[in-house]
Amino acid sequence: MRRPRRCSATRQKAGGRSGLSIAAKWFLDRGYAVSVPLEPAAYDLVTESDDGLQRVQVKTTTCQERNGRYAANVSHMRCGSPTRNANGNRRKVPYRKDEVVLFFIVTPAVSYLIPADVIDGRLSIVLDEKYAAFAV
Repeated sequence: MRRPRRCSATRQKAGGRSGLSIAAKWFLDRGYAVSVPLEPAAYDLVTESDDGLQRVQVKTTTCQERNGRYAANVSHMRCGSPTRNANGNRRKVPYRKDEVVLFFIVTPAVSYLIPADVIDGRLSIVLDEKYAAFAV
């Protein structure tokens, strides 16, 4: 499995400022109640519908592979985690199933709503044909 091309932090942060708003608007437009946690949490939004509450992690990306497909980081650095890499930095870890139910991924072209079970512990994904059914 080939690793996605790395993008600069500046390019990723710029989209991150609006990603939460884009996701909240998408859910609100469809009749969901949307809440944002006040305390740091593994998720960015909580949505409420007739199906109950769901924890949603919002990710944004402008990083493209050479073939034009977008790559997205779907991991995080767990606060207070003793997990360190060889350089002594905190290591990225996948989200646990009890932390996030859905990923809302925003790209410049299209957004995706992907169940965490589909991502299944990966650190990053390339938004290819496998994820086309989750485009919103």
